[in-house]
Amino acid sequence: MARPIRVTTMWSSRERLLFLLAALAATAPAWPGLQPRSPIRDEMLAPGEVAVLVPVVLLFPISWALLAREKRIGRGVGSLLVCLVAGWSLGTVHLATYETPPTVDDHLHGYLIVAGLAVLIAAVVTRSVVPKAGLGVWLLGCAAAVAVPVVSGPPTSPEADLPPGITAAESRLDCHRSCTRVQTVPAAGTARARALTRQIGEHLERDGWRMRWYDFTAEPDVECRRPHRLTDPYYLCLQLRAIGDPDAKVEVRLYYGNRHDPVYKAS
Repeated sequence: MARPIRVTTMWSSRERLLFLLAALAATAPAWPGLQPRSPIRDEMLAPGEVAVLVPVVLLFPISWALLAREKRIGRGVGSLLVCLVAGWSLGTVHLATYETPPTVDDHLHGYLIVAGLAVLIAAVVTRSVVPKAGLGVWLLGCAAAVAVPVVSGPPTSPEADLPPGITAAESRLDCHRSCTRVQTVPAAGTARARALTRQIGEHLERDGWRMRWYDFTAEPDVECRRPHRLTDPYYLCLQLRAIGDPDAKVEVRLYYGNRHDPVYKAS
């Protein structure tokens, strides 16, 4: 008796495109303008963050669109991936916190691991030959999962580079919620403390710090340095303090500030 012939319906290009559009639409809760607004303005992903995170999140759906062959399996795994993408976007904007330490990166790591395993298992089960393009995009997703840093508490504040000939008499860490590095440079009187503040500040400006000076005070406004990693919320901040008599000195204070710490909207 002849065996029945099994007819395999291939997943069409049109359905693959619709799947990718559905995955893109599932990221909509994280888009600027659609994120849920809260009394805390900085508890939202910045446009630059969204512009990087969304393509990273879509790497595994793109790899599956290139790897899938049979319509039934393609639709099933595709629906799972769309749900995972929606879970990432909703979890990031509704459940993730930007406190210290933040948990935004935890949601991204969890999504990338589960989505990557889902695509790998489905591809191994359903294909004998793996297209190079699909495998390449899947490997990019794996690289993203490894490259995304795990952000915990702020690092320990470093010491500032003081001008030649100026030595700090004391360097200590003041730790409460976070730690501040305090370097103390003694001065011979109030006028000398102000002059030293200017000298140290101008030296640090040449080192890359951006400052704004005023005529009515010896202490500048210093712009915090942005982190090198996109998901790192900690800015390195600097403060110069000129303390007058009777104990004249200059304090150079370095600390890491969480840029997502509450900035409340004006009522």
